[in-house]
Amino acid sequence: MPECSSCAASVQPEWKFCIYCGEPTSADDVRPAPLATPRTNPIAILALILAAIGGAPALIFGHIAISQIKETGERGLVLARIATILGYIWVVVWGILLYSLLTNGN
Repeated sequence: MPECSSCAASVQPEWKFCIYCGEPTSADDVRPAPLATPRTNPIAILALILAAIGGAPALIFGHIAISQIKETGERGLVLARIATILGYIWVVVWGILLYSLLTNGN
C-alpha cells in the first residue's frame, strides 16, 4: 500500500489526495487554488457608520448597498440591512424630536 510523502500515512491507490494531511498523492495531481472571498461592499460599511452616529442618510445608503450587493454578490448584506433598519429608527427619532421642538412653544 502506498504511503503519503508528507505524513507517511497509508493511502489507497485511487486517492488523489491524502485524507490526513491533504497533500497530493502523485506528482500529476495539483491542489486547487483556494477561492477568493468577495470584498465587503464599502457603501454598506458607510451606511453602518452613519447609522451608528445617528444619521438618517444611513437609510438611503443602506438601500443603495443592498441593491449593489444583490447585483455584484459582495459581502455586507447584513451590515446594509442593519444600517437600513437603524436609518428608519433614526428618521422616527428625529421626527419625534422635531415635532416636540415645534409644538413645545404652543
